[in-house]
Amino acid sequence: MDQVPGKKLQVDAAALDVTYCQPCSQDGETIPAEAYCTVCKEFMCSTCTSVHKKQRISKSHTLLDKRSMPSTMGDSTTKEDSTQPCDIHPEECIKYFCPTHQTLNCGHCVVLDHQSCKQQIISEIAKAFKEGQGYNTIKQVIVQLLKDIDACASDVKENTKLVKELGQHEIAKIRSYRDQINKYFDEREQALIKTIAEMKNMDDILLNSLKPKCDNLKTQVGEIKAKLAARENNTSQLFIDAHISKNLLEGLKLSLVEVKKKNTIQQYQIRSDPATESLLGSRTGLGTLEKISTSESQDPRCEHSKRSGTQNEGEKNTTTSDPTSNVQAVRDQNTNTSDTTTNIQAIGDIKATQSTKMLSANTVPEPPLNPSGTTTSAKPKQETQNTVSNDLTSLKFTTAPDILVKPRSDTENCWMRDILLLSGDRLLLSDGSKGTLKLVDLKTSSLMTEVDVQGCPWGMCHITGDMVTVSVTHSIQFLETRGKLILGKNIKVDNGCCGVGYHNGNLIISFESGKVQKIDMEGKVLKKMSNMSFKTPWYLKIVGDDQTAAIYVSDLTKFEITKLDMNLNILETFKHPALGVPTAITAVGNQLIICGWTRNNIMCLDLPSGKMTQLLEEGIEAPCCVCYSEQQNKMYVALWTLGDADNYVKVYDTTSKLK
Repeated sequence: MDQVPGKKLQVDAAALDVTYCQPCSQDGETIPAEAYCTVCKEFMCSTCTSVHKKQRISKSHTLLDKRSMPSTMGDSTTKEDSTQPCDIHPEECIKYFCPTHQTLNCGHCVVLDHQSCKQQIISEIAKAFKEGQGYNTIKQVIVQLLKDIDACASDVKENTKLVKELGQHEIAKIRSYRDQINKYFDEREQALIKTIAEMKNMDDILLNSLKPKCDNLKTQVGEIKAKLAARENNTSQLFIDAHISKNLLEGLKLSLVEVKKKNTIQQYQIRSDPATESLLGSRTGLGTLEKISTSESQDPRCEHSKRSGTQNEGEKNTTTSDPTSNVQAVRDQNTNTSDTTTNIQAIGDIKATQSTKMLSANTVPEPPLNPSGTTTSAKPKQETQNTVSNDLTSLKFTTAPDILVKPRSDTENCWMRDILLLSGDRLLLSDGSKGTLKLVDLKTSSLMTEVDVQGCPWGMCHITGDMVTVSVTHSIQFLETRGKLILGKNIKVDNGCCGVGYHNGNLIISFESGKVQKIDMEGKVLKKMSNMSFKTPWYLKIVGDDQTAAIYVSDLTKFEITKLDMNLNILETFKHPALGVPTAITAVGNQLIICGWTRNNIMCLDLPSGKMTQLLEEGIEAPCCVCYSEQQNKMYVALWTLGDADNYVKVYDTTSKLK
């Protein structure tokens, strides 16, 4: 039918909505649509399209031309289209998910990088994702993470209160004890209070720094939760944001682990000096401050970088990252913990040492030592002593005269870190007080010679022949022990090096920070463990031959011995109620001797059965390092009492309990 003159063609409302410019239709104009905006969900004419491309707010929107735009308005709203731009192609929106590579892709990404992959259309799988286990798992992780953060924050609050109460309580004990003695102890009192203040201040600083971290973690998790909740009406966008949030949540979980790890305080108490009342001239008047329990940090006696005498000028201000080390530095400047009873005993020890008979010149020499530091089964040419059972637990230990290892000219007490049995009836000791290595003649029970090293010597082990390695603060020092002590090459390692062992041309070393490394003889790191596995692995020992070799590490603050294979994989851990703060370990056949520093005992670990028993539990104080001579049937122990007893090596004769 012909159109009536003067009348406009009446356009169907649906057709107008579909084929004509929607912005112009609001002004009553019916202009044909030339494009469609996928973001604004509108049809536009060429004029509106041009303006749309120029405006800052909409110039990044994706526009479909006539060939690609929906044929009806209904088609344009049937699917939930994503508006998330592609990171690689910002002009394109993410529409696809590659299950093979677990990536979010736009059309360009699919064509360029995923041609052989089977793609999933996000709009088709998003609803199922929202209703599936994947999204529920993410929500559960968020809920659990929020609970863990609240629990951690609560622990921080409790520890803050405990720090305050502990400091007040211990200061009250100091002052109560102080009232019983004269003013001579004023200086000692102030020194101890200052130490407590330092420890409390560092705990307060640490805990106060953790509070905002907990708040920040909670805020970030809350933001992720809110963002996902806001996207629940758009499943495509929800899928994308949830996928992105996975990595963010993992990072927040790791951050929370770090906060938990740092959320530790130092517990301490005053140990009174029993000789104070009878001997006012004691330099340890009033008592000493010691920690009764330490969590997540090393014992306050640990000051790996302590040096004096031969210390280089550049090393004098070196401190470790552990706050307890800095506290120990303050304590060492103000205290000397040898008590009077120890001094009196020392006089008797000196007299006993002076009257010690020389060992027989016909004593069978030590057998050669293998690379791991354990003795081989070489047969002596002539037996001059009774054979004792190989089972250490069947032995009876009898005290023999101690060996004085402190030169008379020294005014500072020794600080033995390790002890090593050498061929020719000799004993090698690492002394941290002045940074020296001491060589002792067991035939005469006397100190033969000393040699200075650049740093604080710690662990020691045999390599081959008469060559020994020593861990020295931030390096490994090679040492020739044939005749006199001769320093060899020195290789640099990370700071805080403690334990050292040798196997098949490589070294295994442990650090105060908790890490363990395998390096070659030039210092190149071949393998390493993170410091998440250990807390304070001061000592280690390699036991066994090529096929059965294993590394045994004593962890000071975890109260356990850990067995590793030669690739630093954890195989087994050993614990015992009587094992407290284990320090040095040594191997005797298929058994380990372990020093229980704070429990004042020496333990024996039977490797085949994993059974741990006490060898010595009476008459010994603060044993730090130990070695055993199967040829002499003697055990040598160095103490770490911070008193005069540290200047001696204790000697024990062994006989069978069956005799």
